[in-house]
Amino acid sequence: MPRLTPLLPLCLSLLACAMEPDDPVFLSGTALEADGTPWRGGPLILTRPLPIPTPPTTAPRMRFEPWAEVPPDANGLFLHRLTARDTGADDIRRPIPWAVENAFQLLLPPRADGGRDFYAFGLDRDSDVPPLRQWNSDVRAVEATGGVLLEWDAMPPIVDVPAPHYFVEARGPTGRAWLIRTAQQEAPWLGPELLEDFTDGHAHVQAFSAGARVWVHTSLYFFAVHDAPPFPLPIAGRVPISRGADCRGGTRVVSPCPFTDGRLEAVNVPGPPQALATEFTLILPQPARPRQVVIRGASVVGPPGQVLYVEGSVDGSDWRLLAKSAVLPDPTSGPYLDETNSDSGGQEYYVRLELPVDVPEVREVRVWFGVPTPGGGPPGFKQSLRTLREVSLFTAP
Repeated sequence: MPRLTPLLPLCLSLLACAMEPDDPVFLSGTALEADGTPWRGGPLILTRPLPIPTPPTTAPRMRFEPWAEVPPDANGLFLHRLTARDTGADDIRRPIPWAVENAFQLLLPPRADGGRDFYAFGLDRDSDVPPLRQWNSDVRAVEATGGVLLEWDAMPPIVDVPAPHYFVEARGPTGRAWLIRTAQQEAPWLGPELLEDFTDGHAHVQAFSAGARVWVHTSLYFFAVHDAPPFPLPIAGRVPISRGADCRGGTRVVSPCPFTDGRLEAVNVPGPPQALATEFTLILPQPARPRQVVIRGASVVGPPGQVLYVEGSVDGSDWRLLAKSAVLPDPTSGPYLDETNSDSGGQEYYVRLELPVDVPEVREVRVWFGVPTPGGGPPGFKQSLRTLREVSLFTAP
């Protein structure tokens, strides 16, 4: 079929015309060392996502696999040629192995220390990515009361890349143990109660930005991701007194309880038939005097401005308020994960609440979320809990 050359400028300006399958699509940019000099560490890696087999009832997932090498020159510049067939810019439907046709990652070569630096983006037509620079994070721990404060060097500013947010994770083999979203100037606290015995003993720090480069004929939307090397924490985890305890969502006792087993998966909170639970109760094997409550991965159905309430009882009938949190910041999405739609923990609350030293011994501890009425009065009702990962009780060290 002949090209419609006179109409090409109009097609491009309106983005209404497909390209021919073999038309070139160029990806360009600059790679930099941590000190800002041209990259000298070998070819960059361009990856694409392959689907991961999942059960029919599970959301689709995908895994990025290496697809091509992109060698920079002596000045760190690169120009990589693809085709419209590769990115789907020819608008021809054909069988493809990729989970998403125009999804790519561009990474600096793998690092022996486990750190990573890359862009994730959707590529259709010619695009120039912002400079890809290695992050020299220098994560370090400073001793603090009951644990440590984490510090690191900020990611240097990069043109067209917004200032990053920083995510700090503690991970276990079956899920996320703790998540903190912070600005660089804040030093987040980690302690034994947040690690427990189901983490790998490391802090995982990520600098994350979402940005865009917009041109006349096309746009590039990207994530800038910098994973610091896993940082070994100089503290050991602590097992809660609630490990293995029975629990109750609503009125039904659950044994064994999936929220006291240290496994960290997000599990539906059982409540009344055809309804979500509005409270969650731990039933201890014997009375104890709790001093800390740690909530991991609570998904709450409700508006912003939530407060966590903790109540205690000896017999499950008479309840006393033990403590309540300040108004919790809105839960935010978690750090970037390679396997999209995986168990990322987005929009979940992670809350640590210290109880007064004079709390009485209790056999049952009940937690729930609510939004105070104007003026700070008690909530009119309890918010529904969709899922939880873990609820842990600790006595004084």
